[in-house]
Amino acid sequence: MIKKVILLIGPPGSGKGTQGKILAEKLMLPHISTGDIFRKIATNNTDESRLLYEYMDSGKLVPSELVNKIVKTAILSDDYKNRCILDGYPRNLEQAEYLNKNVHAEISCIFFNVPDEVAIKRIAGRYNCESCGSIYNKYYDNPKIEGICDNCGSIKLLFRSDDDEKTVLARMEEYKKETLPLVEYYKKKGRFFNINATANKEKVIEEIDLIAKRI
Repeated sequence: MIKKVILLIGPPGSGKGTQGKILAEKLMLPHISTGDIFRKIATNNTDESRLLYEYMDSGKLVPSELVNKIVKTAILSDDYKNRCILDGYPRNLEQAEYLNKNVHAEISCIFFNVPDEVAIKRIAGRYNCESCGSIYNKYYDNPKIEGICDNCGSIKLLFRSDDDEKTVLARMEEYKKETLPLVEYYKKKGRFFNINATANKEKVIEEIDLIAKRI
């Protein structure tokens, strides 16, 4: 049986993580986040896990060679032996070529397309309730009563330090340089789907539903 892999590509703030989980539920497929894989492996007592932990702990980018090896092992494991949704990989053309050569699979790619200014506001504007975890956005979705969480009434609403606009702009530039070229790469491969991620959540879910029937 040919393995089927669905790739999710999009800039920070495109909502691909949230929508990927919704798609996974609809198709009853495992949703693999490379971040989750890394965190799980980093707790093991192996040379590979210790090396991975060192990169993660220092905040350095994990080398493609190590990323490729870890993701390949995960995809080919019994947990994901038939179909899966892959979020956060490949991040660049080198990783895409590795995946193509080393994993025999039918690949579909979903691109969450959103303008820079919207993505930046979605990230730089978000804050959350420290007590219950509810997420808000100063541009799009503030609490009904300013400074008070709608769900638990807490006044501990905090912005993440790594979501400031300067950091977000740097992440966007890295995405354009490393990941955006994957759009043309997978367009040429076929089975490429473009989603207008600027639309509201309900509209995006409708588009996801249509794509799910074709994958």
